[in-house]
Amino acid sequence: MRGGRSVIHITYTWLVIALGAWVMVRMFSQLDLDQGRELLLLAFLGVLAEWLAVTFPQGQLSAGFTVVLATYLVFGPAAAVWTGALAIMCGQGIINRGNPLRATLFNAAQHVLAVKGGSLAFQLAGGSLPFVFDVHRLAPLLLFTAVYFLINQLLVYFFLAPRRVRSSLLAWGDALRWDALTYVFSAPLGVLTGLLFTRMGAGGVALFFIPVLVAQFILRLYVHQELANRELTALYQVARRLGERLDVKEIADLVLQESRRVAPCHSGVIYLWDEDRQRFAAAATAGSRAPELAGSSLARGEGFLGWVMDNGQAEIIYDAREDPRVKDQPGLFQVYRSLLIIPLLADAGTVGVFVLGDKRRLAFDDNHLQMLSIIAGQAAVSMANALLMRRLEESANTDGLTGIFNHRYFFRRAAEEYRRTQNEQLPLALIMLDIDSFKSVNDRFGHQAGDAVLAELAGLLRDAVGGSGIVARYGGEEFAVLLPGFGLEQVAAMAEVLRRRVREHEFVAADMSLQIRVSLGAAVCPGDADDVSALVRRADQALYRAKEKGKDRVVLASRLLKPGGH
Repeated sequence: MRGGRSVIHITYTWLVIALGAWVMVRMFSQLDLDQGRELLLLAFLGVLAEWLAVTFPQGQLSAGFTVVLATYLVFGPAAAVWTGALAIMCGQGIINRGNPLRATLFNAAQHVLAVKGGSLAFQLAGGSLPFVFDVHRLAPLLLFTAVYFLINQLLVYFFLAPRRVRSSLLAWGDALRWDALTYVFSAPLGVLTGLLFTRMGAGGVALFFIPVLVAQFILRLYVHQELANRELTALYQVARRLGERLDVKEIADLVLQESRRVAPCHSGVIYLWDEDRQRFAAAATAGSRAPELAGSSLARGEGFLGWVMDNGQAEIIYDAREDPRVKDQPGLFQVYRSLLIIPLLADAGTVGVFVLGDKRRLAFDDNHLQMLSIIAGQAAVSMANALLMRRLEESANTDGLTGIFNHRYFFRRAAEEYRRTQNEQLPLALIMLDIDSFKSVNDRFGHQAGDAVLAELAGLLRDAVGGSGIVARYGGEEFAVLLPGFGLEQVAAMAEVLRRRVREHEFVAADMSLQIRVSLGAAVCPGDADDVSALVRRADQALYRAKEKGKDRVVLASRLLKPGGH
């Protein structure tokens, strides 16, 4: 689905570019090349406006429309199309704020189409060129401005649609409002620039454009201040949420969510240390590459990410194709041009690493680094605390010998599952399993060998049951398997699977292979019991019946009183 959207977006982008190029070629013959010096001056003023453009996640603001409108009123639509397109391609291409070539070409093409549409509206409203300032002739001028604005907004809206979800720090409505305000002051200035050009020539226009650029610079400061305030709000939201009791996954998801509001990007991932795998594993992912990143992991010291974690210093990769530290490294560095990498450090050491990636070069700056380092620092402490709490809880709920759940956790979970299955009108099954003649294993091989058999059996049962149920050590050599949603036939089949798995498995004790047998009793609620205590009692009775009948067998509680029952 994502690939289909990508194809549609690329097709749309190049269709707009091709249409814009076609319009430029068609209108070239309308240019008066004898006016080339004046047109080059206007194009240069447009380049200045592009250089000082106010960039933000949903686009950019500039006073370029002042030049566009002045050129249109004085020299006509063809001149406005060509000078504006050249200004955009030179201004955005030379400075190149990290936009790919197609983005620059798209911006130029959208300007061309907007001028063409605005010009048609101007003519349909009775406007004529060269424009003579008259209050009664303002309607066509206002219509040109409105159509130019609407075409620009619509084309940009669909161009940015795939990325818009990545930045909720600035809503589309905010960008629309700011852009509209830019047109409110640039349209009158464009008319005034055109009048000055006809009366004072190029020199007067050049002098007049200086305060226009100053006004744009003031707008730039205002927008940056507004964005800074919103970044601080995002920081506050993270700090407030981290004060709640969240687990590690919730903290990681929160950090990614808020970070992508502050620094819009294509994808993000947080790697945290996994004790079981002895690697840094992806704990949270977001963005277009989330499915691929979800299963990824890193060894200690692996690659540049490992170096950042060892070094303990955040890093910005401005362009992965040019940075000698990463340009030959696999993975993220071959997918994204810009990366922001922040180690997650706590008192206990390195918790993990936080990575944002974007396909544009120069997508991140020092402001992003500073703000996200603060968020990452707070998150690292919260994650370290959450991991410690999780380990303590696991220790309290886990049997130290076998690594599966203990007797205490079993009863708590059984009570929870009983309430849930009752509410959802589902059955709840229980298998009690005991090793046959386990004393002989201890007597022959020693208690350490017996412990090894218990641990190996626990792993075998856990793997066999998988996500279908909960395996716990009930006590000694007895195990309990809780199966929510299992009826009589299903629990009978599962019990038989477990019996056969154990029978066919070769256990290792004291460097010797041996086989063990197990007896199993199973009960189902409702039917065999009405509560958890009765369910355990009935499954235990079935287990002891299996022992009495010769061991290595399954007995169902429902058949205890029936002749010929197992």
